[in-house]
Amino acid sequence: MELRVVEKEHDLLRVELPKGEETLLVPLVEALQREEKVVEARYFFGHPYLDRPTLMLRTKGEKPQQVLKRVLKDLTDLYEDLLTDFDKKSEKVKA
Repeated sequence: MELRVVEKEHDLLRVELPKGEETLLVPLVEALQREEKVVEARYFFGHPYLDRPTLMLRTKGEKPQQVLKRVLKDLTDLYEDLLTDFDKKSEKVKA
């Protein structure tokens, strides 16, 4: 997946995702909003044919890149565990 950083300041990060990847933004923003250091986390879709989905993250006391990396790692671990559990349980089910 190719991300594009459009704006980066000491407390603000704005990242564009490829078109068609907007479903990733919902769980990502929800997880970011639960973080203590996050002041604001939102996503924008814009025009469906002209604009790329955008994530906006504003933090306090920690760089937004660090918060985003930590939350992405947590989500990766969560979904990896879910996949492992599904694989184990799906083997037991006979179709």
